[in-house]
Amino acid sequence: MKNGLLDEIARKNKRYISDLRLFPELKWRALAQLHDLKGKEQYPLAEWSEAVSYLLGCTVHFESYGQLTASLKPFAKGMH
Repeated sequence: MKNGLLDEIARKNKRYISDLRLFPELKWRALAQLHDLKGKEQYPLAEWSEAVSYLLGCTVHFESYGQLTASLKPFAKGMH
């Protein structure tokens, strides 16, 4: 069974998924890592919407991978 998107980011940071939302510096790092992730298409858009909504604490919905990348651009390394 493949790990989910947030599982991958939590593993990269050696933290629990809940930590990614609770600690602001981890949240911004996680969002930057999501922006930089190669092969975004390996995860369905619904999972991306759910992951980013969880981190931001508000509902977001992505209609395309282009929209997803554009939406995450402000969180890219050096941008926040």
